[in-house]
Amino acid sequence: MSTRTDSTEMNSQVPTAAEINLVLDYILAHKMEFVQEFLRERNLYFSGTRETLRKRLQAYLSEGQFSITDLVRLLNEIEGWGNQHIYLYKAPGRLMEPWLEEDSVRKHLERLELINLFNRQRPLVLPEKPTLSAIEWTPERVRFVWIEQRKWEERVTKEDFEEHGMVWHAYRVSISRGLVAFDWDLVSGYAMWMIQQLPRGTKYHQARERFARGFQPIVDLNDFDPLHVSRAIRSIEASREVRRRQLAYQTWQGSKATFTSASRSRDAFEDPNVQRAGQALQEDTAGLLANFYWLPVEGKLEHELHCKIYAADQHVGIFGEHQEQEVRYVLSRILHYCREASGTR
Repeated sequence: MSTRTDSTEMNSQVPTAAEINLVLDYILAHKMEFVQEFLRERNLYFSGTRETLRKRLQAYLSEGQFSITDLVRLLNEIEGWGNQHIYLYKAPGRLMEPWLEEDSVRKHLERLELINLFNRQRPLVLPEKPTLSAIEWTPERVRFVWIEQRKWEERVTKEDFEEHGMVWHAYRVSISRGLVAFDWDLVSGYAMWMIQQLPRGTKYHQARERFARGFQPIVDLNDFDPLHVSRAIRSIEASREVRRRQLAYQTWQGSKATFTSASRSRDAFEDPNVQRAGQALQEDTAGLLANFYWLPVEGKLEHELHCKIYAADQHVGIFGEHQEQEVRYVLSRILHYCREASGTR
C-alpha cells in the first residue's frame, strides 16, 4: 500500500496488552506465510505452528526486534486484498482534480467533517456496523476504508456433551475485521469497490449500492463509468495467462452452455470434445461466467490466483489470500483486456 504522510504510531503512546493481542489475532487469522516472510526478512526464526509464531512474535516484541507499529503496518498491507468481490470504474479527469493536491483534499474533508480520517491509521477497535474509518491519500491514489466487526459461529463437535438427558452442542464464536474499500488511482482514473467476502447468499451488487449511497456526499459514483468486465472473458480465455476451470456462455436466444474441467488442476479445453464444442459456440454466444486460475508470472504473481468474472452484475471475484501487488497485477490484466475489447486505451 502507498506510504502515508502521517505517523503510523498506535493511537496510545504505549500499546496496551489488549491492543497487542488484537493485532496478533488479526495477523494470525491470515496465511502464516505473511508472518513467516515478515520474520524471515529480519533474519528471525519463522518456523512453527500458529501458536508457535504467536509466541515468537510476542518474544521478539519484548526484545525490541521490531515494534507494534511494524506489526500494524504488516496487518494493513495484507488485509483487504484476498477474498474480494470487486467492481471496476473509470472516472472522467475532472473528477480527480479536487483530489490531486493535499490542500484541496484537506479542505474538502474539512467541509464534510471528515478531516480526522485523513491518513489515519485504521483503528483496531471494531464497530458493529460498517464505518468509514480511514481515508488514505497520496498524490497518486486515494483509498477509503470501511471497517466492521464480522462475527460467526463454528461447530466444535469434540466439545459437545450430554448431561441430565440434555445434549449440549458446542460452538466457537470467532470475530475478525471485515473491510470494504473504494480504491481510486488518481493517475489513470480507474477505481474499484472492494468488498471483502460476505456470508454465502449475499448479493454483492446490493451491498455495493448500499455503500455507494453513503459515499455519495464524498464521491458520487453516478459520475463514474462502470466497466463491463465480461467483455474481457473471450480475450482472457484465448490468452495463455490462465487455466480455464469453468466457462459459461449464453446464446443470443438466451440458452446457456457450461464447460467445466475434470479437476481444478486441469484446463477445461484439454478435452478435445469440449474444445470442439467451445469453438462451435464462439461466434454465437457471450461470456456469462469465467472461472480462471491466473498462472504465475515472475516478479508479478508468485502463486496461482483464483478469479471469477461474473457477467450478471459485472464484477470480479478474487478467492484466497493474496498480496496487494498480486491482486493489482491480475486486475491490470483484466483492465487491459476490457480496454482491448472496447477499443479504448
